Amino acid sequence: MLRRLLISIIALLASVGGFAQSRVAADVEVKTLMDGKVTTVTKRVFCQGNGRLVTVFSPAGNVVISNLNGEMTMYSPATNEVFTSTKTDFSTKNDLLYLFLSGRSSDLGLASYGYRLASSEYEEGGYLKRTYKSDKKGKVPTVELVLKDYLPVYVAYIDASRKVVSKTYLSGYDTGAAFVFPSRVTGIDYLKSRDSTVTRTIYSNVRTDSSDKEFNFEIPADAVSVKSPF
Repeated sequence: MLRRLLISIIALLASVGGFAQSRVAADVEVKTLMDGKVTTVTKRVFCQGNGRLVTVFSPAGNVVISNLNGEMTMYSPATNEVFTSTKTDFSTKNDLLYLFLSGRSSDLGLASYGYRLASSEYEEGGYLKRTYKSDKKGKVPTVELVLKDYLPVYVAYIDASRKVVSKTYLSGYDTGAAFVFPSRVTGIDYLKSRDSTVTRTIYSNVRTDSSDKEFNFEIPADAVSVKSPF
């Protein structure tokens, strides 16, 4: 009981920014299974407390820089070309690393998406289920977030017919670390009628307040501006 209480206190402190790291870096592998095919993306991410996120993709070394305002810059070192755009979808405010770094892991950014907490109840096994609602057009009306020891276990988006359209599991927390963060995130998208899309994200080599030079990466002044690559 005492050990569980201590773990809960540590996790709670982490969720409210008790350790106040200013930046976090990690190696990331993303595997996506869709239509019977698996694609793999590997990258290194460098997230700062001000919301600046630098992502370096392997093996080409292409760089994406984004921030809270949705300003995004893509840079290709091989061609010295740069593309810039601003969209709310590019905002880092709901990036998982930033959510934990900024102490907003307790609702996974749902409040910023326009969801309100409708109910909260404890379930067997020490799980806490929070139900969020939204009446905004285009939003899935119900979201269920389940936590244990104040850490997210899974989040499920539920449509008006009570069908789960997507579910994301978070696991592999190291509660003894200064920065408590899930090392494995598995998302399942049920939108397709015949098949689902599964995405598994593995975070490794997580480092807090490191001196990696990529945190301060800047696009070369002589980079050539290009139109959208999409």
